[in-house]
Amino acid sequence: MKKTKKPSERQSAKQKGLILLLCAACFGAGVSVPMLIEKAKGIDSQEFSKLETVYSLLKNQWYYGAQIENVEDQLIEQSIVGMSSNEIDPHTNYLGLDQAKDFSDALSGSNVGIGTGFYRDADNNMVVKSVFIDSAADQAGIQEGDVITKVGSKMVSDISNEDLITLIQNHDGQNLDITLMRNGEPKNVHVVPGVYDSTVICREFDGYGEIVLSSFSEHSGQDFKKAVERLQEKGIKKIIIDLRNNTGGYLDAAIQIASSLLPKESIVFKEKTRNGKIEESEVLDSYTPAQFDQIVLLQNENSASASEVLIGALKDNLKDKVTTIGSTSYGKGTKQVLVPFSDGTSLKYTESEWLTPSGESINNKGFAPDVEVEDTAIRQSYYSTQEEDLEFEQDSVNPNAQALQLFLQYLDYPVDRVDSYFSAQSAQALKQFQEDHQLEANGKVDAKTWEVLEQEVSLKMNQKEMEDDVQLQKAIELIKAE
Repeated sequence: MKKTKKPSERQSAKQKGLILLLCAACFGAGVSVPMLIEKAKGIDSQEFSKLETVYSLLKNQWYYGAQIENVEDQLIEQSIVGMSSNEIDPHTNYLGLDQAKDFSDALSGSNVGIGTGFYRDADNNMVVKSVFIDSAADQAGIQEGDVITKVGSKMVSDISNEDLITLIQNHDGQNLDITLMRNGEPKNVHVVPGVYDSTVICREFDGYGEIVLSSFSEHSGQDFKKAVERLQEKGIKKIIIDLRNNTGGYLDAAIQIASSLLPKESIVFKEKTRNGKIEESEVLDSYTPAQFDQIVLLQNENSASASEVLIGALKDNLKDKVTTIGSTSYGKGTKQVLVPFSDGTSLKYTESEWLTPSGESINNKGFAPDVEVEDTAIRQSYYSTQEEDLEFEQDSVNPNAQALQLFLQYLDYPVDRVDSYFSAQSAQALKQFQEDHQLEANGKVDAKTWEVLEQEVSLKMNQKEMEDDVQLQKAIELIKAE
């Protein structure tokens, strides 16, 4: 759990900043730079006369221009940013060098390591929270719930997360010994860290399977296919697909994933271009679809773009076999094209609007769930790390008071309210927490108290994640009822 993020380590898509919002917007690339330049050649130069005049004046006569290094480049970059910024279309953007790189990295889904998500337990050991399909950890048989105590020659409890990750990555392609505890018994495992895709998790339960899809990266389609095949081999006929907080990604990946689930010749989505033409995209002939009796989709307000394409495709084609649970999805029904330039920058612009197979547009409205289940307040709470918001005392109003009191309540301390007013009773609850954790027990919150609170809440949420997840529990209830 990071500061300013929700304790569940999941932020709202609207609070993640530019890069993650861009992730939610992009489907893929498909237009080359020469193609764009060729189109620009046909424009009458007179249309650019004002732009040229402004550029010349600012370059040569602007007083502050002499103080700016490479002022010519800055003026051109700013003019492009201006042209690509429109209130009507928040998903068209010019990406500078850093933004373009971050955007590309975010969509790739590839990492180097053993392929696990983890959290620290009370002994500072590494508890495996998730195992990405076909990763080194998956191939070595590492399981969720395993407690890793030693990596190579290093005790996990003695090194930071950053040093642990570096240690593993430095053994890329090499044998690495790992010591873990499973059900109270020690176990030695040999792994070979390498490149893995961090977007697909596959879990098997009694009578159903679960696939968590966190993004639509270039490898997500193939990894999803492997997950489906794994479940089929076990004879599983019911599946939960978790699309919560999945802000989208590549269109090709969405088509591949739909191809693993839909009958041959099914329409995945329709595309409406600028001239009003409607084009259809179907499942891939090279895929053999799985036969599931029941599919439950988990969605929330951060399920966007390609996630919504998949929701629409499954709902329209499989009808009553599919049930959606959660809250209304984001509502991004447009497709973007990414145009890379030779200097490393990129332009991402909206090319078309996509429609469901039945022709419905969900842009700016999203998909309402079949079964609405709101997430718990603690899993949605976050706090500001602005210095002026971190420190306050009883009988005061502060934007962080709600999160503070929710945290204390979740840890079973007796607060009397969970709003922006920090009451006297809540201050006493905080004082008790501080005493229990060897902090200065004055009932006033400060940066150190926030740090310890965050650690304790994060630990409990990780330990009780499945139990606290009311949306997932509802999905399991529906799966088991039929």
